[in-house]
Amino acid sequence: LYFLAQDIHERASSSHYPYNSLAEAFFHSDVLFRCQRLLRQQGRACRDLSASIQLRQPFIYDDSFAHALNDLRASLEHLRIQSNPAWRGLLRSLRALANNLGTLDRLLSDASNPDALADATDSSLLDRSPRNLKDVWTRLRLQLTPTSLLFRHALRLPLALVIGYIMVHLIHPSQGYWIILTTVFVCQPSYGATRRKLGQRIIGTAIGLTAGWILFDLITTPVLQSMCAVLAGVVFFVNRTTRYTLSTAAITVMILFCFNQVGDGYGVFLPRLLDTLLGSLIAGLAVFLFLPDWQGRRLNKVLANTLSCNSIYLRQIMQQYANGKSDDLAYRLARRNAHNADAALSTTLANMLMEPGHFRKEADVGFRFLVLSHTLLSYLSGLGAHRDAPLPPEVREQLIEGAAASLAASIDEIAQSLAMREPVAVQSDAEEALATSLEQMPEEIDEGQRLVQTQLALICRQLGPLRTLAAHLIKEPVKEPDITDRAA
Repeated sequence: LYFLAQDIHERASSSHYPYNSLAEAFFHSDVLFRCQRLLRQQGRACRDLSASIQLRQPFIYDDSFAHALNDLRASLEHLRIQSNPAWRGLLRSLRALANNLGTLDRLLSDASNPDALADATDSSLLDRSPRNLKDVWTRLRLQLTPTSLLFRHALRLPLALVIGYIMVHLIHPSQGYWIILTTVFVCQPSYGATRRKLGQRIIGTAIGLTAGWILFDLITTPVLQSMCAVLAGVVFFVNRTTRYTLSTAAITVMILFCFNQVGDGYGVFLPRLLDTLLGSLIAGLAVFLFLPDWQGRRLNKVLANTLSCNSIYLRQIMQQYANGKSDDLAYRLARRNAHNADAALSTTLANMLMEPGHFRKEADVGFRFLVLSHTLLSYLSGLGAHRDAPLPPEVREQLIEGAAASLAASIDEIAQSLAMREPVAVQSDAEEALATSLEQMPEEIDEGQRLVQTQLALICRQLGPLRTLAAHLIKEPVKEPDITDRAA
């Protein structure tokens, strides 16, 4: 099921054409509604499958989804019969989309019997554990540098705790340990995460103190207060990893009731609030002042890593077209790394939005880059989703070793320029010529070749905007296209 989920994710995230163009062309048709309806049903099936896995129950795929697929195919046939020349290329993309949805339907139905898939799947996994002392030292050395996020946090947290310990003895040694606890829980590796946790901690504490004050007046019996403390403890442990504000409020209520059992409930209200505020302040200042990890300073490296992973993914996809479809370890690793890098870029930009204004000047460029990254990855996923389609032998070398290799090299070039902050050409005549040649296809062309060329052309059209944004981010003098590009 793990490998099946990866295949489903690749197909669900794939794109076969700019969907706004399809929406404009088929505005008066129900074909896109049919696609939406089928995709929603498959989404519900994925949620049902996850619930079955969680509850350890057998998953039964609803055969009625086949009616939605038949309706989609009937709608496509109706559009084909109309023989509109303007729709010819769009209908091919719609057929590829319908075939992809049909394969998704088959994969979900196969989930009902996962044992049957075990023999047909390469189940090898990447072992990331160190194999010898050299591997251990190499990994440690990568983290023992000020550029490492973990290294900065490892230095920052002890400093914050030392300051908190000093404050404990300066204010009230008996209950000041809440300052240290708050500092430990609030201080996170990044400024955005610390700011988020700080707000949740303070709000949760305030809610817990308010609820405790009200419950003290409503529940006066020690036995009932003990039961409330136990209930609050259960709420804390259930929500401590998912709803931090609620868990903080619950643990605050539990602490108040526990102290009230010895007759000191009201006496801890003010210390609890002040210690929380002081511990949060120490954590926030530590992240802000001591070795801060501003996301904007490493945005270029995150973008470069995203493009590099996409380039490796493209090369692995074309290897599949050359040697035949096989979900081997190299392909699955490249696919997962590409999606993880795209998710890491999204997380970086989300954290950047929480940083002070002068540290997120490039956020707009980053988000535009994120849109292009999503688009590029969706076109790559579309190419990978149909890698079982055979290519004619006469064009295999042209597409795999020619067009695809050129695209991968261009993506690597942009990634290298971003990583090293070197000037990058904002326009490449060679890429423009390649995109034009890929888009020019005769009517009698093989459908497998047409699909690959269409996806490669869509990928190629993303390189120009990527170059423009990369040049803007680097803020270096624009590099003119080189002589080889002009000659091409």
